[in-house]
Amino acid sequence: MSLTQAQIAHLAKLTSLTSQDWLEISSVLDSFTSLSRIDTSHIAIISRSGQGSLDLRPDIVIDAGIADSLLACSQQKKAAHQIVLGGIMVGE
Repeated sequence: MSLTQAQIAHLAKLTSLTSQDWLEISSVLDSFTSLSRIDTSHIAIISRSGQGSLDLRPDIVIDAGIADSLLACSQQKKAAHQIVLGGIMVGE
């Protein structure tokens, strides 16, 4: 699937990408077209890995004890161990 010069020019007007960027995108699309021609009839379809079940790992929270040190590096106003963002937090 290659982009025509007219399509590239039109897309370049709609985006901040240059014509050269669109030529590179067109080249990538050509690569995908080449891949679609590969015979995969002898390859088994895999919907997802894991075969039967998906084993989830437990979430383990580790407090490294550096939150206050990191906040101290910020020049912005802090409240309740958080950086105050203007117009978002009450009591700024």
